[in-house]
Amino acid sequence: MLLVSTCLLAFFGISGAAAQAADPYTVESDIAFGPANDQPGSNLLDIYVPTAESEKPRPVFVWIHGGGWFTGDKVSSTMPFKAKTLVNAGFIFVSVNYRLSPELSGPLALSKNRLRFPTHYLDAARALGWVSKNIGKYGGDKSEMLIGGDSAGGQISTLLATKPAYLKARGMSTRQIKGIFSLDSVGFDVNRMMTPAYRRINAGFQKMMFNAFGTPAEEKRKPYWSSASPIRFADRSDPPIYFVVPTTSPDRWVDAKKMSAKLGQRLGLVSHRVRTEHAGVVPLLGNPAGDMGVTRPLMRFARAAINRIGSVPVIRGDRIVPATGPARRGTVRLQISAKPAARLIMCRIDNQKPTLCPRSWKLETGLHKLQVATFDSTGRATTAVTVNLRVTR
Repeated sequence: MLLVSTCLLAFFGISGAAAQAADPYTVESDIAFGPANDQPGSNLLDIYVPTAESEKPRPVFVWIHGGGWFTGDKVSSTMPFKAKTLVNAGFIFVSVNYRLSPELSGPLALSKNRLRFPTHYLDAARALGWVSKNIGKYGGDKSEMLIGGDSAGGQISTLLATKPAYLKARGMSTRQIKGIFSLDSVGFDVNRMMTPAYRRINAGFQKMMFNAFGTPAEEKRKPYWSSASPIRFADRSDPPIYFVVPTTSPDRWVDAKKMSAKLGQRLGLVSHRVRTEHAGVVPLLGNPAGDMGVTRPLMRFARAAINRIGSVPVIRGDRIVPATGPARRGTVRLQISAKPAARLIMCRIDNQKPTLCPRSWKLETGLHKLQVATFDSTGRATTAVTVNLRVTR
């Protein structure tokens, strides 16, 4: 038995050392980005520094954990493989803690003087400000940052990126944020989640929102709900978002549609629906045991958000054709591609609705305008060109 135990210890020791050696990073833990407070462990961050050398500063990904604004931590069983995925994709990975509202099931939940909005956001903005000022020491590029998280963390990330005052107060610009990961973010539209109609959908989530953002009575005294809603501030100047939404959360899918429209994104290029519940989304990114197809599109989005290489439409074929037949229409046949290859190419004739580019158009005599737009994996158009087509009599 002693021999077996010794062999097992030796085996696991070697395996553990091999696993640690396999990690593509070293971790600088518990770095204070703000003053100590009455919540031990808050206002600290971890930096996962790539061990491989790089000829130029690396882009930075800052992970803001979820947990309903009342729980969660920068260290979890899922964080190592999240970090490994982002580091292998070329990023420095940072995970942050922030102060939390009271435990939802505890005696201080909904208490008068509890910690609530906007404290979580002020802490997260302070963390990003620290990263912006100091990440260069670790080989990071402060002008090339992505942020994101699951649930509350995704919502916090989105509000910081769409409401510039938070980051401006920390010496940052939202232009430094190139993209956002939203893994089933809760609360793009805080007001909607405070209604009786929403309570019938999910009373537990509504209590969580009351705890973090204020009860209806508190809202009457000092309104916060609208100022905490990213959907109120989002526009095409803000960073793009990639949305991961479980099929069990149709209300969050509605929010994703509204947000992508405000951001000028084609939702089909920046969304992934998974057959799971809210909690099932948290461990998916980079999970070697199964990610339900989430990791690959997220990394594709991350690369596109950082690189933003525009694809130029290439249009071949006769743009002037004669009208034929009784209807006196002309058939315009074009070969439309992009260089370099685009994720999506859309065509629009005159004032019609944009569609996937067909092989040909049957057009009436006269002059027509064809607009061709290319889209990358951020869901936004990179280049649009307009050409004239003419059908002669």
